[in-house]
Amino acid sequence: MDYHINRNWMKRIAILFLGSLIFCACKQNHKNASGYDDIIKNENDHSYDWIKLKIDSTLTENNIPALSIAIIEGGKVTLFKGFGTMERNGSTSVDKNSIYQIASQSKMFTGIIVNNLIKEGKLKLDDPITKYLSDVLNWESTERLKVVKLKSLLQHTAGIANDACSNYKRRIDGEAWLEGYSEKELIKDLNEMELVYEPDTQWKYSNSGYAIVGYICEKVSGMDYDALLKKYVTEVYNLDNTSITLDSYQKSLLVTPYRKDDREVKTQASLMGKATPASAIYSNTSDLSKLIVEQIKAYRKNKAENLYSPLVLTEQVAEMGRNDLYYGYGLIMKSEENWTNYNHGGDADGFGCEYYFSPEKEIGVVFLTSSGGRWIGMLTNQIFYELCNKS
Repeated sequence: MDYHINRNWMKRIAILFLGSLIFCACKQNHKNASGYDDIIKNENDHSYDWIKLKIDSTLTENNIPALSIAIIEGGKVTLFKGFGTMERNGSTSVDKNSIYQIASQSKMFTGIIVNNLIKEGKLKLDDPITKYLSDVLNWESTERLKVVKLKSLLQHTAGIANDACSNYKRRIDGEAWLEGYSEKELIKDLNEMELVYEPDTQWKYSNSGYAIVGYICEKVSGMDYDALLKKYVTEVYNLDNTSITLDSYQKSLLVTPYRKDDREVKTQASLMGKATPASAIYSNTSDLSKLIVEQIKAYRKNKAENLYSPLVLTEQVAEMGRNDLYYGYGLIMKSEENWTNYNHGGDADGFGCEYYFSPEKEIGVVFLTSSGGRWIGMLTNQIFYELCNKS
């Protein structure tokens, strides 16, 4: 009797042990397939000393309190590094998990959502925007805006002024916007909106255009932007800390921003309401580097096998006033010799973001700071091109 009991227990233990091995193997395979948990920790690798030296000198010269970076090489993340602290003169260093507001980089996420809704047949690029806004526009605004196509809004060629939405008109550059922006305000602005040029005859950057795109996405899907972001982006690509609102834990990861015109003065993250699709998503280098890895894969497969992916945001583009710069759906394309640079960025109320990648080179960089300005774009551009030229 005791022998049979022990034998049964031994069988159970063996089964449990075998099951745990299978589970661990599956889990490990899943991690390796994702490419995110198999990261080489190269923070102390001397091959990156030139990057650290450039960054250290730039931060000192510009009195920057914090910067988090991610480097992607060979289609994988090879470096996460934080410079500075969560709060000026604080003791907690920033790292890949530190959260920043990414300002206009938000437009890329809106472009990904649009691509998904197009695939589902809920949006068409060449439709007039009045088709999707008929229940909120009066007759006069319908007549004015019926010449504006969805594609034109996405590519900044719609004739919509950057500050056509009243929150942008009232906002002071470098200061946090804390008043929000309601649906009622957006509808009022839409019904008073005048075109500043004939659609598709010029290229002029428009935050307001992307606020309208985000609202159209909500209208056709019956979902608010937060839910759209989760359904089509963050849950698909496992972006755990990319959102439009922060929970209590995420708030503890939010870096304190400082004005770019006086870097000793604290400011705050902005509350953009219905303009969030253009200007106010939160993220970190951990999440954004995951997205770059996926975009590099998507662009390479699109070119090699003509495979569709909502991450490919430059199937149709508009010239940006230079013959080597083109704008897609929240992403800029710049043609180089034998390779392509895709990028965007954002700068608002202290926070700054830069996001670059090349599918051909399989290289990408993400820089996030708590005090923006021209310096971050110049620094990111320099490091990205040096990495690409070395590959």
